[in-house]
Amino acid sequence: MDHIVESHFGWTTRRVVLPHPGASRDMSCGVVTDCRPLPERPDVRLLVFHDDADDSDYDAVAIGKTEGANDIPVLTTVEECLLVTATRPGSGPAIVLAAPPGEDEGRRVREITRQLLRGGPLLRLILCTGALSVLVPLHSPAPTGR
Repeated sequence: MDHIVESHFGWTTRRVVLPHPGASRDMSCGVVTDCRPLPERPDVRLLVFHDDADDSDYDAVAIGKTEGANDIPVLTTVEECLLVTATRPGSGPAIVLAAPPGEDEGRRVREITRQLLRGGPLLRLILCTGALSVLVPLHSPAPTGR
């Protein structure tokens, strides 16, 4: 597996340079749905990735021009709000991932970061957006349970 370059980008975000999608066969795109669901927003793409390993679907919305772009923010929202988030006016391109309901934001951010750095379905889904690098929020350490 290729090494993924990661560098600290700011006080609140981490920049992750993504591997080239063709760099490894297991990193290839496996999107089962890639459509433009909102006629009023032709810059919005709905992506659904099916992971055979755990028989789960992972959903994302790419907003704006992500193909060949750097420093695309990665956000999360509950699945029911995915397209609602895409209809809101924004300041630039973004990738919004659907998160399972009930999970706290810190846990979601840790899972996204883990999969971006070590590989997983979320990395393969984000690779399908064509982004060259993404920005993920920094998270505080997991609670110690004290």
